[in-house]
Amino acid sequence: MIARTQDQTPAAARQARRDGVARTIGRIDVHDGVAAADAEWALLEDLCPGTIYQTRRFLGPWLDAYAGQFGLMPMLVVAHDAAGAPIAFLPFGLRKQGPFTVAEFLGGKDSNANIGLFLPGVEFARDDMISLLRAAAAKAKSPPDLFRLANQPEIWNGEQNKLDIFPHQPSASYLHGGHLQSDAAAFVRDRLSKDTAKKLRKKRQRLELIAPLAHVVARDEATAREILDSFFVQKIARFRDMHLDSGFETSEARLFFEQATLYGIAEGRPAVELHALKLGERIIATYGGGNHRGHLHLMINSFDADPDIARSSPGDLLLQAILEQKCRGGFNSFDLGIGEARYKDSWCDDPQPLFDSIMAVSMKGRFYAAFEAMRLNVKHWIKQSAWAWPFALRLLRHK
Repeated sequence: MIARTQDQTPAAARQARRDGVARTIGRIDVHDGVAAADAEWALLEDLCPGTIYQTRRFLGPWLDAYAGQFGLMPMLVVAHDAAGAPIAFLPFGLRKQGPFTVAEFLGGKDSNANIGLFLPGVEFARDDMISLLRAAAAKAKSPPDLFRLANQPEIWNGEQNKLDIFPHQPSASYLHGGHLQSDAAAFVRDRLSKDTAKKLRKKRQRLELIAPLAHVVARDEATAREILDSFFVQKIARFRDMHLDSGFETSEARLFFEQATLYGIAEGRPAVELHALKLGERIIATYGGGNHRGHLHLMINSFDADPDIARSSPGDLLLQAILEQKCRGGFNSFDLGIGEARYKDSWCDDPQPLFDSIMAVSMKGRFYAAFEAMRLNVKHWIKQSAWAWPFALRLLRHK
């Protein structure tokens, strides 16, 4: 496990937050280890609009699990103002792809929303942003040929993404999200049609004839391990039935989710909070997501594929229970991750457009940037096509 030091708040940064005046970027530091950036990362994580996917409690376990598998080197960029106070943090990683070195956001496919942490009230001009990335590339231990910055929201927490000044294109999928209400019953009425709500009630009643139903949240290690075990069994079996790779069969995936769900659980702040729907003592559906700044990021889910259970939509019942709980808990918003699915359409009233930025910083990087832009455009077209994506899934299932 990567060491994590106690959060610190330098006096200069507190002053920067109070006066809110525009500053140009002064010193830029690039760290290839988490410990060296920890204090400044902690400060900006606390002050800046961001998602769970930029936090130390999420990316620490992710690096522990995947850095070796991907041949990844952290490239943690901290920008300071003229007084030396940290004003921006970019959690990048470097990896080789053939003859090219690529800088990208940490988190890989496990991250659904990538964004930099920029101190509110500080103005970042276009030239500042260009200089920031170029200086970071020059200072990196292994200078990248290009930045490939995928799945970035255009706006987050009302703040425009500072990295949208670079050439970019739409990501393959949207981030499907929505707003929550303090009144959980009103929230459900607004989201579900009367017919859909009635069907879900009947499905719940059908299950309750078998055994009592309970929504369980992992608050201790034993419960977390029980839910996580069920998730892996259910998810892997489901994908094997579809002849698809789940991505969860590796030891790295297991390590990441064990650390992400267990680290901080005693304090009630795991990176991934686990939920289960239990039918008696049997777990019939699971969900996992991160809580950050009043927003719920749901990331993983599974359900029991037994036909007698699956026909009652246990995943839908659990999702409703989770969203109702977050309404009562004072949460403002949620997302169900990247990718299209029927159940997301029912709950999400605020789909977030995402974009991919590609910026070459070497001559050979320009050639790769052109190829990547074309590849990402094709991926976007396939994922958004009414026929191409279903056709691609059929091909994958019959490989």
